[in-house]
Amino acid sequence: MDLCSTAQRLLVDLEASHQALIDRTGAGEPERSGFRAIYDAIAAGLGGVSEAELQRAPSPEEWSMAEVVEHVAEHDRKYIELAGQGLRHYLEHGLEHAIQLWHLRPRSP
Repeated sequence: MDLCSTAQRLLVDLEASHQALIDRTGAGEPERSGFRAIYDAIAAGLGGVSEAELQRAPSPEEWSMAEVVEHVAEHDRKYIELAGQGLRHYLEHGLEHAIQLWHLRPRSP
């Protein structure tokens, strides 16, 4: 997969956040598979995207692709919502942002 250096860094951070959350919760195989699916969807969405495209926000009110991935990784390192909403919340959150990332991808010709 063709990933720019920033995309590679973001994915390393995302994977570390997911692994820490899995380790903290003792997540089972379904949840582990869910986090892998989120990672794979985000990684695929970052494929072939240039550094400039990764940093470009559609408007001042919206996040860039890089900011979306940074947000997911940061969110998943904070366990504030774990007690009240459970691990499922983190999976749903990651999936929502994976979809958001795909909407931000530059359109192919």
